Amino acid sequence: MKALHASYDYCDGAYNALTDASGGEVITLTQKSGQQVQQTRMGLLILNVLHNEELYGSVVTTLRIKNIVPPSSEPRPQRQQPQQEPRLQ
Repeated sequence: MKALHASYDYCDGAYNALTDASGGEVITLTQKSGQQVQQTRMGLLILNVLHNEELYGSVVTTLRIKNIVPPSSEPRPQRQQPQQEPRLQ
């Protein structure tokens, strides 16, 4: 859990520091293969969001296979409707 929280803190810092100008900056990335590619900073952060969503989908599928309802799929409590004044006839 400590490592997970640290990863969120790291990413939060990157997202919070993003501005319109810095989002358009082109940065050079070195892939696992050693190949270098160029990507805008905003594009890289969008890829991060998409990757997180893809992993979440895998986790949800695994939980459902094990008959576990993911917390995000649990029913939400019903909001109580405000009481209406009785109408006069």
